[in-house]
Amino acid sequence: MYKTEAHLHTYPVSSCAQLTPVEQVRLFKEAGYDTVIVSDHFSPHHFKKLGEHLSFAEKVDKLCDAYLEAKAEGDRIGLTVLFSVELSFHKNHYLLYGVTREFLKLREDIFDIDIEELYAHLKDHNITIIQAHPHRMKNENSSPMPEYVDGFELNFCIRKENNNEMTLVLAREYNKPLTVGSDCHRPEDVGVSATLSEEKIESIEQYLELVFERKLIFSVGQGI
Repeated sequence: MYKTEAHLHTYPVSSCAQLTPVEQVRLFKEAGYDTVIVSDHFSPHHFKKLGEHLSFAEKVDKLCDAYLEAKAEGDRIGLTVLFSVELSFHKNHYLLYGVTREFLKLREDIFDIDIEELYAHLKDHNITIIQAHPHRMKNENSSPMPEYVDGFELNFCIRKENNNEMTLVLAREYNKPLTVGSDCHRPEDVGVSATLSEEKIESIEQYLELVFERKLIFSVGQGI
């Protein structure tokens, strides 16, 4: 079986992370993963920390360049590195798949529109939206949005109360597929969960196909 991490963050684009793109890639390679999906924060909070002197487009460039830095190191050491973003939007968080640098620059007002307009915008550009940790309570006070997402994430961040059992119930109720991610920010997060597949995941399109065909196996626990 091949092993994938589908949710990780890099510093400094994700200001809450402790690992650079190169450090993340090397740690996951050492942990026996075959593929990782970089999903840095696409949010006004993190963009503000990149510097008020930068334009929105320049901040998007920094986000995309962090992925390219990770990909370059992955190519060098033999780890497939793919791209997504985690959009922070009205207290909820969404993993977006199929995004490009050009798409992310289209709307500087994307953080301010309502969920209906966001969903229509994403569908107009063939973007898949998975709600990250939809039942994470504590500080974020997330709320599920089943009508406006294509699936839900089981999240295994070790510092948060994710209430994944509630997400399992919701996915069954709405017949939505699931993904899994460690939400890796720090060295101790590496290896807490994995997506297992019979084929190596080498593109976002392939990953999404396996997600929607329910062909992925989820594994949780250190030493997987």
